[in-house]
Amino acid sequence: MKSGFYFYLARRLVGNKVRRKLGLPGIPYKVLWNTTYYCNSRCQTCNIWQIYPANGGSQKDEIQRAEVSRIIASLGKHLLWLTVTGGEPTLKLHMAETVNDIYDACPHLSLITVNTNGILPNPAVKDFESIASHCSGANVVAVFSLDGVGKLHDDIRGVPGNFLSIEECCSRLGKLKQVLPNLRLAFQSTVSRHNLRHLPALLDYCSQHADDHILTFAQEAELYWNYGEGHDVTVDGSFLSPVLDELIPRFAIRRPRDLLQWSHMRLMRHFVQGRSSPVPCTAGSSTITIGPTGVVSGCLFLDNSMGKVQQSGYNLLGLLRTPQARSVQKACSTCHECWTNCESFPSMMSSPIKTLLRILSSRTRHTPAITGAADVTR
Repeated sequence: MKSGFYFYLARRLVGNKVRRKLGLPGIPYKVLWNTTYYCNSRCQTCNIWQIYPANGGSQKDEIQRAEVSRIIASLGKHLLWLTVTGGEPTLKLHMAETVNDIYDACPHLSLITVNTNGILPNPAVKDFESIASHCSGANVVAVFSLDGVGKLHDDIRGVPGNFLSIEECCSRLGKLKQVLPNLRLAFQSTVSRHNLRHLPALLDYCSQHADDHILTFAQEAELYWNYGEGHDVTVDGSFLSPVLDELIPRFAIRRPRDLLQWSHMRLMRHFVQGRSSPVPCTAGSSTITIGPTGVVSGCLFLDNSMGKVQQSGYNLLGLLRTPQARSVQKACSTCHECWTNCESFPSMMSSPIKTLLRILSSRTRHTPAITGAADVTR
């Protein structure tokens, strides 16, 4: 982690809060780069992989290395955190080289997280080695999607042998960590009706085989191209609350970086029971999303375009001053559509006192164990 990271983060949090009070646009310190709609997973809860076959698109329609680097680098000293997602990022041409270009152009970039399904170990390991070795002053987190142990994961993700390929990736990256101390391994698991009865085994596995474990909850969103398919497990509080009561105690604070996930899990109960965001969302202000074709949006999960940055001379700060971008930032601040890690973490950091009060006011309920709660899926 680059020296001064927490100082610059505190400056951005305070600065954006002041700017919002004055009615000025926030300056994002986190960018979510949605690299491509190509994906070699066939997930039961996500249809990203169907976008190009259904619409006739291809990577030829996507922004490439030079454009992506120019766009994100326009944030310069303001960029502290880069998340690379998709689709499958390792299928994006020159993904690692693009990340390295951005790192060179942004002096305070200190956290780089790259999501992957781990289906193809060779390109995944090559990309992570390139990024971690080049971006030596940043923490580089390889985030593997893992929704079950063994065949269960393969069934949910629709690719036989995917679990074994993830294990191969982690084994090889584990050896690289010995020479690249800034490299970390993490699992991200999506709670859905397909794995509900198997969560204890999944959490045990993840705690033993990775540095971090991120838990998300299946939902319907613009990104996943799955509206109306009944995947959202957060809409039924009576269904999810018992599960949360079992999951929450499993997330303890062992290191400072655990605090955000610990808080997120406890405030998920507030969201599920009241269907409202526990703290004001800072999507579009603390964070922005850049899509595969260059469309900039306030949130990864909503269709709330600020416009194409190419039309603003590849200047993100210039785009954020437009009336359309200002309107999106305002709409995001009152949005209650979700409580997801990618936006909840920056939002909680922007409202630490409100976050603490929400956690203290949340009431723990004693309810049946996961095995009993899962019977509603039958």
